[in-house]
Amino acid sequence: MLAVVPPDRRAEITRQLGTFRPELCFVGHSAEAAAVIREDDVFQVALLPASLSDTDWWELWGVLALLNLPPAILVYAREATFLLWSGVLELGGCDVIVDPFSDEELQRAVLRAVKCFEEMDTRRQK
Repeated sequence: MLAVVPPDRRAEITRQLGTFRPELCFVGHSAEAAAVIREDDVFQVALLPASLSDTDWWELWGVLALLNLPPAILVYAREATFLLWSGVLELGGCDVIVDPFSDEELQRAVLRAVKCFEEMDTRRQK
Protein backbone atom coordinates (compact mmCIF):
# COMPACT_ATOMS: atom_id res chain seq x y z
CA MET A 1 0.00 0.00 0.00
CA LEU A 2 1.30 3.42 -0.96
CA ALA A 3 0.40 6.13 1.54
CA VAL A 4 1.03 9.80 0.89
CA VAL A 5 0.85 11.14 4.42
CA PRO A 6 2.95 13.58 6.43
CA PRO A 7 5.66 12.01 8.61
CA ASP A 8 3.79 12.85 11.82
CA ARG A 9 0.79 10.71 10.73
CA ARG A 10 2.64 7.58 9.65
CA ALA A 11 2.66 5.80 13.02
CA GLU A 12 -1.04 6.60 13.43
CA ILE A 13 -1.94 5.21 9.98
CA THR A 14 0.12 2.08 10.67
CA ARG A 15 -1.67 1.57 13.99
CA GLN A 16 -5.10 2.26 12.47
CA LEU A 17 -4.65 -0.41 9.83
CA GLY A 18 -4.66 -2.89 12.66
CA THR A 19 -4.31 -6.61 12.32
CA PHE A 20 -4.19 -6.94 8.54
CA ARG A 21 -1.03 -4.79 8.44
CA PRO A 22 -0.38 -4.22 4.75
CA GLU A 23 3.16 -3.61 3.59
CA LEU A 24 3.30 0.19 3.61
CA CYS A 25 5.36 2.54 1.48
CA PHE A 26 5.09 6.04 2.92
CA VAL A 27 5.91 9.13 0.90
CA GLY A 28 5.36 12.77 1.76
CA HIS A 29 4.88 14.30 -1.69
CA SER A 30 4.87 13.59 -5.43
CA ALA A 31 8.60 14.18 -5.98
CA GLU A 32 9.42 11.63 -3.29
CA ALA A 33 7.01 9.16 -4.90
CA ALA A 34 8.69 9.61 -8.28
CA ALA A 35 12.06 8.85 -6.67
CA VAL A 36 11.04 5.64 -4.87
CA ILE A 37 8.36 4.05 -7.09
CA ARG A 38 9.36 1.82 -10.01
CA GLU A 39 7.02 0.63 -12.77
CA ASP A 40 7.21 -3.00 -11.64
CA ASP A 41 6.16 -2.10 -8.06
CA VAL A 42 2.70 -3.30 -7.08
CA PHE A 43 0.51 -1.32 -4.71
CA GLN A 44 -3.04 -2.57 -4.33
CA VAL A 45 -4.08 0.73 -2.77
CA ALA A 46 -2.80 4.30 -2.89
CA LEU A 47 -3.98 6.48 0.01
CA LEU A 48 -3.75 10.07 -1.22
CA PRO A 49 -4.67 13.41 0.34
CA ALA A 50 -7.14 15.63 -1.50
CA SER A 51 -5.11 18.59 -0.25
CA LEU A 52 -2.31 18.11 -2.78
CA SER A 53 -1.76 20.99 -5.17
CA ASP A 54 -2.85 20.49 -8.78
CA THR A 55 0.79 20.15 -9.82
CA ASP A 56 1.47 17.51 -7.14
CA TRP A 57 -1.70 15.61 -8.11
CA TRP A 58 -0.70 15.44 -11.76
CA GLU A 59 2.91 14.49 -10.96
CA LEU A 60 1.72 11.75 -8.62
CA TRP A 61 -0.92 10.61 -11.11
CA GLY A 62 1.81 10.39 -13.76
CA VAL A 63 3.94 8.17 -11.52
CA LEU A 64 0.99 5.89 -10.69
CA ALA A 65 -0.06 5.67 -14.35
CA LEU A 66 3.35 4.22 -15.24
CA LEU A 67 2.88 1.24 -12.93
CA ASN A 68 2.20 -2.06 -14.68
CA LEU A 69 -0.73 -2.55 -12.28
CA PRO A 70 -2.11 0.81 -11.14
CA PRO A 71 -3.46 0.85 -7.58
CA ALA A 72 -6.99 1.54 -6.45
CA ILE A 73 -7.08 5.19 -5.38
CA LEU A 74 -8.39 6.03 -1.92
CA VAL A 75 -8.54 9.78 -1.24
CA TYR A 76 -8.76 11.31 2.21
CA ALA A 77 -10.05 14.83 2.88
CA ARG A 78 -11.47 16.99 5.65
CA GLU A 79 -14.76 17.13 3.75
CA ALA A 80 -16.24 14.88 1.07
CA THR A 81 -17.94 17.32 -1.28
CA PHE A 82 -19.82 16.32 -4.40
CA LEU A 83 -17.13 18.01 -6.50
CA LEU A 84 -14.40 15.98 -4.79
CA TRP A 85 -16.33 12.70 -5.10
CA SER A 86 -17.09 13.28 -8.78
CA GLY A 87 -13.48 14.27 -9.50
CA VAL A 88 -12.08 11.19 -7.77
CA LEU A 89 -14.51 8.90 -9.56
CA GLU A 90 -13.89 10.59 -12.92
CA LEU A 91 -10.15 9.93 -12.55
CA GLY A 92 -10.80 6.28 -11.76
CA GLY A 93 -10.50 6.50 -7.99
CA CYS A 94 -12.57 4.15 -5.88
CA ASP A 95 -13.41 6.01 -2.66
CA VAL A 96 -13.17 9.14 -0.54
CA ILE A 97 -12.77 8.94 3.24
CA VAL A 98 -13.30 11.87 5.59
CA ASP A 99 -10.36 12.70 7.84
CA PRO A 100 -10.15 12.31 10.79
CA PHE A 101 -11.27 8.72 10.41
CA SER A 102 -11.59 5.94 12.93
CA ASP A 103 -9.59 2.73 12.76
CA GLU A 104 -12.66 0.87 11.51
CA GLU A 105 -13.46 3.48 8.84
CA LEU A 106 -9.91 3.34 7.46
CA GLN A 107 -9.81 -0.46 7.54
CA ARG A 108 -13.17 -0.76 5.74
CA ALA A 109 -12.12 1.81 3.12
CA VAL A 110 -8.82 0.03 2.49
CA LEU A 111 -10.56 -3.34 2.18
CA ARG A 112 -13.03 -1.84 -0.34
CA ALA A 113 -10.09 -0.40 -2.27
CA VAL A 114 -8.34 -3.80 -2.30
CA LYS A 115 -11.53 -5.31 -3.71
CA CYS A 116 -11.58 -2.60 -6.42
CA PHE A 117 -7.94 -3.37 -7.26
CA GLU A 118 -8.66 -7.10 -7.52
CA GLU A 119 -11.68 -6.46 -9.76
CA MET A 120 -9.60 -4.17 -12.02
CA ASP A 121 -6.83 -6.76 -12.18
CA THR A 122 -9.34 -9.50 -13.11
CA ARG A 123 -10.69 -7.30 -15.93
CA ARG A 124 -7.17 -6.58 -17.21
CA GLN A 125 -6.39 -10.31 -17.35
CA LYS A 126 -9.37 -11.08 -19.58
